[in-house]
Amino acid sequence: MIDITEIVSVLCVFIGLPGVICFFSYKSKKLKQEKKALELKLEREKIRLELLEEENRKYDRIIDRHRR
Repeated sequence: MIDITEIVSVLCVFIGLPGVICFFSYKSKKLKQEKKALELKLEREKIRLELLEEENRKYDRIIDRHRR
């Protein structure tokens, strides 16, 4: 006669363990995608900052010319 612990152990091995592995694999993949998205957003903001700094230098030169 099959004991309940044998049934539970078989279910854990064939259903529970692959489920846990797939869950952590999915979470890992999702975290990598989120990290990549944040890196791209950071790079975009750096480029935007550089453009603003360049524009600021341009206006500073214009102001300096008019002061002379």
